[in-house]
Amino acid sequence: MAQVVLNNVKKIYDNGFEAVKGVSFTVPDGGFCVLVGPSGCGKSTLLRMVAGLERISSGDVHIGERRVNEIEPMDRDIAMVFQNYALYPHMSVYDNMAYGLRNRKTAEGEIGKRVKEAARILELSDDMLKRKPRQLSGGQRQRVAMGRAIVRQPAAFLFDEPLSNLDAKLRVQMRGEIKQLQQRLGTTSIYVTHDQLEAMTLADVLVVLNGGAIEQIGAPLEIYRKPSSTFVAAFIGSPAMNILKARGEGNTLVLGQTRVTLPRPVPGEVLVGLRAEDLQPVSAPAPGSLGVKLRYVEELGAHRLVHGDIDGQPLVIALGMEHAIADAMQFAVDPNMIHLFDSETRLRISD
Repeated sequence: MAQVVLNNVKKIYDNGFEAVKGVSFTVPDGGFCVLVGPSGCGKSTLLRMVAGLERISSGDVHIGERRVNEIEPMDRDIAMVFQNYALYPHMSVYDNMAYGLRNRKTAEGEIGKRVKEAARILELSDDMLKRKPRQLSGGQRQRVAMGRAIVRQPAAFLFDEPLSNLDAKLRVQMRGEIKQLQQRLGTTSIYVTHDQLEAMTLADVLVVLNGGAIEQIGAPLEIYRKPSSTFVAAFIGSPAMNILKARGEGNTLVLGQTRVTLPRPVPGEVLVGLRAEDLQPVSAPAPGSLGVKLRYVEELGAHRLVHGDIDGQPLVIALGMEHAIADAMQFAVDPNMIHLFDSETRLRISD
């Protein structure tokens, strides 16, 4: 096990495109870091640079005490789990898991011991070890891919969107298994996903990427509760945070026809962030309540998402099933749950 450190890492392609723009962060020894962001934000490129599958244009990557920029992938003491499993179809499950160890001239007795232990951890039966990958389900193949990584006993695991080929139910099950596995083994891990729910569930350290740069880094709940920009606010959380135009008059926030007194001054034109679950229905208009005209409702079973608008601006509210729905409703909001962002930079205004 080892910490992984990236210091001002950049990736610039021959055509001049800068895919990764000076990224720096540290994954502590035994930590689980998730890189999350939309397609094209640079997260997979970053992971491939750590793995040695992509050349680093500038900056440094350290795994443990070693600077690994020029070290070949097989010598970096990492194990990677890919989106497509990357299993050899002509080999048995046992031989797929043993392949890397045989390449390293590991004794057969030690190989058997490691494969059997990994199979026990992953609940792969002796019968499964004899099968070919085509005879397994998607979830079983993913377990084999993880088993192949575990037997290596690496300093770090790298996961490149490993669950994206699985159905929704199996994804939920497998991400729980990955989290428990990482906690049990204590191996430093970096995990790439575009799924913010997956990122929130798995991460100790969450790195939100946008356009090749870090938008915010921190613990998942810290980022959820205090997003640094409207991009992070809208990307982390489901449903996305509501972002509305408003203006300040001293300590008063003016949002359409609503005036809300805040515990701090509001600087002119601002963007207001409201989480869907922070809006509470009230029976009648009251000071600071928002009048919302409803458009449609998403029924989700345990709760519902109410879509409406306030003075022409769209708004989503999360409601429990016990609340009655009407064409027009009033919602109260706790002033302490209101997020303010600069209307030009779209960065968070300090609390």
